[in-house]
Amino acid sequence: MSQISSSSTNPSPSARKLCRCGGYIKTWTSWTYLNPGRRFEACEMSRRNRGNGHHWEWLDAPTCARGKEIIPGLLRRMRAMEEDLKLIEEQKKEVEDKLKIVEREKKELEYEVGELGKQKRQLEEKRTGQRLRENQIWGVSFLSLGLGFLVIMMMLCVLSNWLTFPGGNYEMLMIN
Repeated sequence: MSQISSSSTNPSPSARKLCRCGGYIKTWTSWTYLNPGRRFEACEMSRRNRGNGHHWEWLDAPTCARGKEIIPGLLRRMRAMEEDLKLIEEQKKEVEDKLKIVEREKKELEYEVGELGKQKRQLEEKRTGQRLRENQIWGVSFLSLGLGFLVIMMMLCVLSNWLTFPGGNYEMLMIN
């Protein structure tokens, strides 16, 4: 038989009762299998020193036979539910702790993604700059080739005119 009970204090200190030993008398509720839900008054010292003249008195009539059958089962179910609730709360705390870790890792990964995005943009800008420089180099090269070709063509034209000029006299080609 277990000796489980709960206490409730009297509302005001002036209305409190005192035991012969000087300890305060409190109202308790028995949750034992023989007296489930039955209230009693007892000296707070009697819990440490059973008997020995301390105040102890039932306030409620004894529990009926049917109550003695039903209440212990209900108490067992209630205690099992309380244990289940405690286990669920522990599991909830574990899940919340894991969630905090995952959220922290998520923030770290989001930061890394941001940094990689910055690096990607910098590389793309660098590559774009390189392409622009390459295009400029190619443009200058084609322009140089074009100008070179034009100069060669002009020289060929001058040479061909010189060779076909009557008498082959170069001095006559010179315009004063």
